[in-house]
Amino acid sequence: MFDFNAFTTPMTKLIELNKAQFEKIASAQQSAIKNYVELSEERFNAALNIKDGHSLNTFNKEQTELMQSGIDKMMAESKQILENSKTYNEQVLNIVKESTSAFNPQSD
Repeated sequence: MFDFNAFTTPMTKLIELNKAQFEKIASAQQSAIKNYVELSEERFNAALNIKDGHSLNTFNKEQTELMQSGIDKMMAESKQILENSKTYNEQVLNIVKESTSAFNPQSD
């Protein structure tokens, strides 16, 4: 006899896992957009305040520092994305393994 719950339970888990993953991704993207907008406004205002050679040098130094910190942040975020992807893939594989029981014939 076919165990319908054994079939639907893994599908429900996969749907819930995907929903959580998509929410996490959307939240990270919203946060990144907000941070980028704030940084852009800040740097635009800093550029408007360039009045002489000294303020230009200061602005350029800040831009260089921002570039380096941006690269560092990107590398850290890339590592985190890789770890999250690995965890997600492991969870999907576990759900798939669980679901194989739904297709095994049950003897009465």
